[in-house]
Amino acid sequence: FLVVVAIDFGTTSSGYAYSFTKEPECIHVMRRWEGGDPGVSNQKTPTTILLTPERKFHSFGYAARDFYHDLDPTESKHWLYFEKFKMKLHTTGNLTMETDLTAANGKKVKALEIFAYALQFFKEQALKELSDQGGSDFENTEVRWVITVPAIWKQPAKQFMRQAAY
Repeated sequence: FLVVVAIDFGTTSSGYAYSFTKEPECIHVMRRWEGGDPGVSNQKTPTTILLTPERKFHSFGYAARDFYHDLDPTESKHWLYFEKFKMKLHTTGNLTMETDLTAANGKKVKALEIFAYALQFFKEQALKELSDQGGSDFENTEVRWVITVPAIWKQPAKQFMRQAAY
């Protein structure tokens, strides 16, 4: 692997950092999140995700939060907005790959789908930043991916996160 990317998927906010294997002590933290307060450098973005009314990924983090809150209230009822959804994996007693999450509008979506969308977002962000830094396209196979999970999580929650990553 040329680089290690660690995704910190948090309850309130999330982010990632990376380090090239040639310089493991030099850690780069993502600070350029779309949205958020202008001129403010943030190491993390809110753990929020927005799906279109057709249930397709729209945005994550500040971009999702801002877009959703700027929607007209009658239109926002059709969008699927999720925030602070990570702990559902820990608090669900009989967690399965079929477990649902409830959006702000009350509609249910498979949790696996939501987590997969979020991890896909981080993967694309990291690969884009790495490609921009390196001057050439980075391939997924050149990256060792690390996803943090809380030590207190039981095995089904850890396995769920692994499945979402795949």
